[in-house]
Amino acid sequence: MDIMKEISIKIAEAAVPDEVDLAPIMTDAFVQGGKEKKDLFIKQGDTELGAFGPVGGIVLFPWILQGIAATAPFILQVLRAEQLEKYLSIINGFLGVCEKLKRKESTNQLPDHLSAPLNKVLDTFSSELKASGLPEEQCERVVSNVLLTLLKDPSGSFVFVEKVSGPE
Repeated sequence: MDIMKEISIKIAEAAVPDEVDLAPIMTDAFVQGGKEKKDLFIKQGDTELGAFGPVGGIVLFPWILQGIAATAPFILQVLRAEQLEKYLSIINGFLGVCEKLKRKESTNQLPDHLSAPLNKVLDTFSSELKASGLPEEQCERVVSNVLLTLLKDPSGSFVFVEKVSGPE
C-alpha cells in the first residue's frame, strides 16, 4: 500500500471513521488540485453536521486535508523536531486536552520548538475545520486525532503532509 493511501486511511479511522473508504480517493483529488480539489468542497443539497460527523452530503475529510495543507509548515516542524520521541508522551497528553486553558498549562512541559508549532497547528487547523460548520469542540478533537495519527509515523507523515500541501 502506498504511503498516501495508508496515511489517509489511518487519519480517517482516527477522525472520521465513516469516510475511511473514500479517504484515499479524496486525498488523490486534493493533491491533484484544480477542479478535482474544488469539487471536494461542494455541499450536496441541504446538509448539516451531526454530533458524530457528517449528516447528508457534507464530507469532513477534505476539510481535514485543507487543515493539514494550511498548517503544513508547523506540522513538518513538529515531525522533524529533535528528540521528538522523547516528548511523545507529553505531546499525547497535550493533544488529549481539548480545553485551551488546560492545554496552556501542559505547554510548559514542552520545549518552545514543539509547543509553539503545536499551538499554531491547533488554532489554525481548528479554524479551517470550523469553515465546514463543525462545532469548535469537535474541531479540536478532530485536529488532535489527526495529529496523534501523524505522530505515530513521522517519516511517512512527513511525505504525506508535503504532498497534501503541494501546489494547487
